[in-house]
Amino acid sequence: MNTIKPSIDNDGLHKCLETKINIHLNGLNKHNQSDNQKTLELCQVGKFLCTYFPDYNIIETREQPDFIISNGSHAFGLEHQSIYKSEVLKRTGFYDNIALLVEKEFEKDSDFPNFLVSCYLRNDIEFSNKDKRRILNTFIRVIREFVLNDNFLENEIIDDIRKMNHSQKSVNVNFGGYMVPILEKEKLLEAIQKKERKIDEYIKNTEKPQWLLLLIGGVGAHSYRIRNDMNLEFETKFEKIFILEDFDNRLYELK
Repeated sequence: MNTIKPSIDNDGLHKCLETKINIHLNGLNKHNQSDNQKTLELCQVGKFLCTYFPDYNIIETREQPDFIISNGSHAFGLEHQSIYKSEVLKRTGFYDNIALLVEKEFEKDSDFPNFLVSCYLRNDIEFSNKDKRRILNTFIRVIREFVLNDNFLENEIIDDIRKMNHSQKSVNVNFGGYMVPILEKEKLLEAIQKKERKIDEYIKNTEKPQWLLLLIGGVGAHSYRIRNDMNLEFETKFEKIFILEDFDNRLYELK
């Protein structure tokens, strides 16, 4: 496992990101879960390219693989894959979707003031699609009262709430403190093998060699961190395999 040195500092990252991804963000709807996921992928891949491969640009957003990238001389398919604790991600994903639906509901009322609200959720909360409407209504009721009257309504979901002035209507959900575990070798190899089973299809679809970008180290309780002295042995048809610690923007080359 080799640590890759960055080619750009943080000061130049924002401008580079705009150059590489803005054209691909056009037309994506932040209230659509699939579009929201593609936006996240674009931001992560854009940061990966800006920081470590600034000569490369995103030529196409697609599926199987997720992107085509090129530096003008060489082009590759790029598959993006996050590694996470699936049981935790299901819960955080459910409430992230609730937050999007709440924003959409408030945007219907043009007279309602803009806001940025952070909702700190109870540790013991459950989630179920059959309760989705009830949970959504609780969020709307609590946020409406807090934004308009600074009054926090006691409820079984939101433990605390904070607000700021904002240019739009925005809701964040927060699950409080958590420990980020070390990514085990077996789980990393499992993620590589999952994509290895599909690489022939990626090559057929693009007629290009392939890179694989694995993502860990986000800001949620579903994420992992990695030991930089991990020894891995595996065979692969991918031209390159990388793993990016997203929050720290630290990149390791596995092949």
